[in-house]
Amino acid sequence: MPAPKVLIVGAGIAGPALAFWLARIGCDTTVVERDAALRDTGQQVDLRGQGIVLMRKMGIEAAVRAVLCDEPGTQIVDRSGRPRAYFPANKSGKGSQSATSEYEFMRGDLVRILYDATRGLDGVTYRFGLQVECLEQREDSPGVRVVLSDQTSETYDLVVGADGVGSPTRKLMLGPLFPDPRHDLGAHAAYFTIPARHDDPRPWTACHLPGRRLVMTRKDRPETLRVSLVVHGDCAELDAVDRSGSLQDRKRAWAQRFEPFRDYPPMTRFLDGLLHAPEADDLYTQHMSQIRLPEGCWSRGSVVLLGDAAYCPTPMGGGLGTTAALVGAYVLAGEVAGRWCDAEREGARADFADAAREYERLMRPFIARAQHVPELGWLMLPETEWGIWIVQTVAWVLSVVRIERLFGWLSSEESEELTFPEYPALKGGDER
Repeated sequence: MPAPKVLIVGAGIAGPALAFWLARIGCDTTVVERDAALRDTGQQVDLRGQGIVLMRKMGIEAAVRAVLCDEPGTQIVDRSGRPRAYFPANKSGKGSQSATSEYEFMRGDLVRILYDATRGLDGVTYRFGLQVECLEQREDSPGVRVVLSDQTSETYDLVVGADGVGSPTRKLMLGPLFPDPRHDLGAHAAYFTIPARHDDPRPWTACHLPGRRLVMTRKDRPETLRVSLVVHGDCAELDAVDRSGSLQDRKRAWAQRFEPFRDYPPMTRFLDGLLHAPEADDLYTQHMSQIRLPEGCWSRGSVVLLGDAAYCPTPMGGGLGTTAALVGAYVLAGEVAGRWCDAEREGARADFADAAREYERLMRPFIARAQHVPELGWLMLPETEWGIWIVQTVAWVLSVVRIERLFGWLSSEESEELTFPEYPALKGGDER
């Protein structure tokens, strides 16, 4: 029986992670990416719980450790810049993670690590500058016929959409009449880079401002400071600027919303950097939302969604987006392996549609917990100075009693063992 032909759409994190596991079982895998080259940009991300377990199973821990950001913890400061609460990172290699994980790195570094780990594997091919234009499944014909943007067509046993929150694959799979799966969290965020200074704080630093605004900084490299601005509301106006405005239009729109807060000591530098520093041309803006598809809608036949395309938690969703991508890739590959083994034993055609359904069944409880976060209301983005004082005081109390230890006792996501099925077919030589 020939090896299954799999098309993965998206060469970010979830797609290459899936290609890694599919190579273990001998699939013929093609990864297509719409950008002309690897898109190895992005902000700081992390791994937690099951993501750490799977990183180790993939054998990439040394490569990840080599690119870790030197972030000692997380602090909340008041409007004058004075620290009000501090949560140190747990870098012991054991137990629960705090707001700063032991494994903090830039998204682009992990993208490159996964690409380097897979591009030379037998059966894995990358093709850049292409996107899917048509998906066709017929009951009387096996597989999925795919037409790419270069007008070539081929039939695959399984097609996986790992192409992010806005997933074109999801739209092709579900059709134009399917309801928008985005769950609006009511806030917008902007991320950009400015030159660092020697006195910039090393911890992840957050300052709440009146009017449901939040300013955060992270110093991942000695020469750069990453600034994040979050605002509750104004989403329609910011969406319009995102759709049709130039880069300078977007910069001005965000600077305008934080102009009244230049009395926060670093704000003048942040806004001037946003408007004028060349480094800030990496500005990325995001309408905070989760992808919540109804049960049974992660797949249609032999087309299935993976990572943010299926279940984006958002950056404010507990920090589990990268972990969920690795977990989903492992589970989907394991179910594909199981169906292929069954088919070879029975001399029948593998039912990868069933593999996709079982992957969703196993993953949904994990994703439900990852997405179960409070709306970005007064607790995270308070309206008034009084509300900010309450949040800062509560944070101080929690930092004193080390509440993250309690979270570790209660959270299965912090398990140091794999809590998903062990798939024998996915084990490497050193694991057998």
